[in-house]
Amino acid sequence: MFEQLVGGGWVMVPLAVASVLALAICFNRFWALRYEYVFPRLVQEALTADEPIEIAQAEDRPSSLENVANVVLNHRHESIEVAVAAMEDILISEVQRLERYLTTLGTIASISPLLGLLGTVLGMIEVFQALNATGTRDPSVFSGGIGEALITTAFGLCIAIPALICHRHFQRRVDEFTQQLEQEGRVLIGRLFMAET
Repeated sequence: MFEQLVGGGWVMVPLAVASVLALAICFNRFWALRYEYVFPRLVQEALTADEPIEIAQAEDRPSSLENVANVVLNHRHESIEVAVAAMEDILISEVQRLERYLTTLGTIASISPLLGLLGTVLGMIEVFQALNATGTRDPSVFSGGIGEALITTAFGLCIAIPALICHRHFQRRVDEFTQQLEQEGRVLIGRLFMAET
């Protein structure tokens, strides 16, 4: 297997780097996009309490829900328009935090097959140049060279397919979390400002 990978040529180096990077991003996002990490139970309980003011002390680790709730609470003595605008601003930054590394993962999923194809084309060029130089027409040499050239395409696809699946999964999860964060923020705004009227 190692000899086959080495036989793929220099294109295997960026493909190997891309595979390690994609794996690291997937592990990172699986950990960071857990529901209990974005919506901790203690923060949810604090939001449903009769007096939702102690949310800043609900969790040692700042979560997205806690950050949104704190911004709303910090603007509870201002107008509802100011509170909504502040909530929308923090939502933008929280979405960027949740989407961290997803662009890189999507790029890896897109360029890996192209790198694999590039390796195959370069390998085929080398095979034909070697055949022309030696003048041999041995089918075994020809087919062996083509087989080595196709390794990069196979490796590129093996990287791209799981990377694309993970990218779509994480992006969908971020979209769901964004909707829920906005809903929680608007519910909290409604509770705070309705209580004052």
